[in-house]
Amino acid sequence: MAYRKENLRSVKQAYTEKRARALGLARARLTELHETYPEIREIDAALAKTGMKLVNAISAGAEGITERVAAIRKENEELQEARAEALRYYGLPSDYSDVRYECPDCEDSGYRGTEMCACMKRALSHLALESAGLAPLAKTQRFDTFSLTYYQGEDREVMRRHLEFSKRYASEFCEHSPSLLLVGKTGLGKTHLSTSIAVEVIEKGYDVVYVSAPTLFLALEAEKFGRDSELHIDEVERCELLILDDLGTENPSPLHVNFLYRLINSRTVSGRPTIINTNLAPREIKERYTDRVASRLLGEYLVLGFVGKDVRMQKIGT
Repeated sequence: MAYRKENLRSVKQAYTEKRARALGLARARLTELHETYPEIREIDAALAKTGMKLVNAISAGAEGITERVAAIRKENEELQEARAEALRYYGLPSDYSDVRYECPDCEDSGYRGTEMCACMKRALSHLALESAGLAPLAKTQRFDTFSLTYYQGEDREVMRRHLEFSKRYASEFCEHSPSLLLVGKTGLGKTHLSTSIAVEVIEKGYDVVYVSAPTLFLALEAEKFGRDSELHIDEVERCELLILDDLGTENPSPLHVNFLYRLINSRTVSGRPTIINTNLAPREIKERYTDRVASRLLGEYLVLGFVGKDVRMQKIGT
């Protein structure tokens, strides 16, 4: 498991700039403070000397060291009190010249010791969601927003099992997780659950590509004919989790069918999990994409059949 290199590089650069900006603003405030209030400048100069005084006191030998250190500490405390009093007198906050980090835990470095800070993990997750094209969907399509109230009777129990399975799949996701085929008519929650899985897997630090079948095949054609495309086929082939949405909504050509088989086969052989959503029934998959593709999908993927009535239509009251 690893964050996408370009995302990690981008976030680290952003943190370097953020930390430098915080330090620069603090220096600017301190300079302004010293230029405006000479009294505070003199106190700060005296405070700066106490550090060297402490070093000299310790170097002077063991005899009388306790008294010497205590005297320097007392001097430092008195200077700190004088500084605080001066700031109050001039109506300034006590931390006016302090460095103001966005994250005090890591001081905008992104790391707490050798461990990545939670704030940097959030930044990487947000960037990964954007890279995967999921940032808008992630705001509304998560596990806690998937409602079973739109499913009735036995359909609700089926969908409850699918929901619980999807939660486990996301929480336990690893490079050996199985591939999934989500099958069912439009509006039954396939995109919602696959998006929910993608969001949680991304937040765990895995590299996820979420793409619709029409967009994928357009990118394939662009690459074949030397045109620019935001989606690179090698990313689709190598990512740790590929989620292919809306398979069957495109108009497949022999090029598309051959590529789809090679993609499914190569990811299966290399053990890279894939989740595919489709409105097509098994028979339609075979008719549209050949026996080879159908055999891979229906024989080697875990198939989840989505049932019920179109949730989107229910929400708008039709």
